[in-house]
Amino acid sequence: MFLPLTSCNPNMGIVIQLDHCSGLYQQHPRLTNPLVRRTQRRKLLVAQAVPSRTQRIMESISVTSEVGGAGGAYSYNALKRLDQIWSNICSTQTVSQEPQKVVVPNPGLLSNSDLAGKEVEKFDVVVCGGTLGIFIATALSAKGLRVGIVERNVLQGREQEWNISRKELLELVEVGVLTDEDIEQATSSKFNPNRCGFEDKGEIWVQDILNLGVSPAKLIDIVKSRFNSLGGVIFESCAVSSIRVYEDIATLQLAGGKILSCQLVLDAMGNFSPVVKQIRSGRKPDGVCLVVGTCAHGFRENSSSDVIYSSSSVEKIGDSEVQLFWEAFPAGSGPLDRTTYMFTYVQPRPGSPKLEELLESYWDLMPKYQGISLENVEIQRVIYGIFPTYRDSS
Repeated sequence: MFLPLTSCNPNMGIVIQLDHCSGLYQQHPRLTNPLVRRTQRRKLLVAQAVPSRTQRIMESISVTSEVGGAGGAYSYNALKRLDQIWSNICSTQTVSQEPQKVVVPNPGLLSNSDLAGKEVEKFDVVVCGGTLGIFIATALSAKGLRVGIVERNVLQGREQEWNISRKELLELVEVGVLTDEDIEQATSSKFNPNRCGFEDKGEIWVQDILNLGVSPAKLIDIVKSRFNSLGGVIFESCAVSSIRVYEDIATLQLAGGKILSCQLVLDAMGNFSPVVKQIRSGRKPDGVCLVVGTCAHGFRENSSSDVIYSSSSVEKIGDSEVQLFWEAFPAGSGPLDRTTYMFTYVQPRPGSPKLEELLESYWDLMPKYQGISLENVEIQRVIYGIFPTYRDSS
């Protein structure tokens, strides 16, 4: 009996037919014609050469500088790198390869270890990760502690604003990190009222909720100066190689060979911290918030904000159906400039939408949401990020 089974061999790039009885195979006759093969290769090359709308838009924008931390990168190449990380998280493996052990317990005292006698710079506290760590580090320094910060990049804030409530900033005033004058200096925009709403379910308008746009570049520069004035020490462009925990002290080995010691190590390196990876043994997150958006010029109606808004039912993006949410607020770079975020919550699994796929939908959906034509706005930067979450957050 002859049973034809047609399949695609990705290594040979041809279609084969398997003879169930003899175990022989033959090339599909239609693909043995050289002209057909050349035509198909040409079509494939053409398809690969056509850039996506996202690529065309992003590569038309001048990217001056990128910094560490969420939302600090704006280029298309950085988007592709993050999408690859996201794809790896979504792989079928339940647990990725065993993460590097950065934190290692060491029984005994430092004085009895192989680091005894080596030059070690001593601190009360070392904070790993400076973009957000600079705030807790400054608060501890204001209490009289000797504090160091280890930051793998240059410690500076991104261009894209943070939106926050004044009440939250005043908490930093209470602990000596900021002054009222600092808040005014770092605030680039103020806006009220602020909308929360869902399609066909009504709207709620609130006051003074996430209604300030704060420049991270200015804010971090202010706090960095205060931290230095309090005697804090910043190790920039330094990655943490290992953390050893002894009975009496902890030590940090930096990539450049420098060794620090302290009574307490604080991890502020974010979602992809090697310490977090080790604690969770490489476990996949239970859920992820995917965020894309823009800061763009050309919005005539630009006095209020959306804290959270859903303007549509479930959307088909890639191989998934997702519920999309919006956040939007005036940007501080100009009266016609507006920041818009589109975000969704998904489980990390094969077929989950990629960031670039979300952006491809964003170019169609954002104009409808904002009531403006895409041709009438100037995209200043494209924003994107992934934020993993775990049911067990301990």
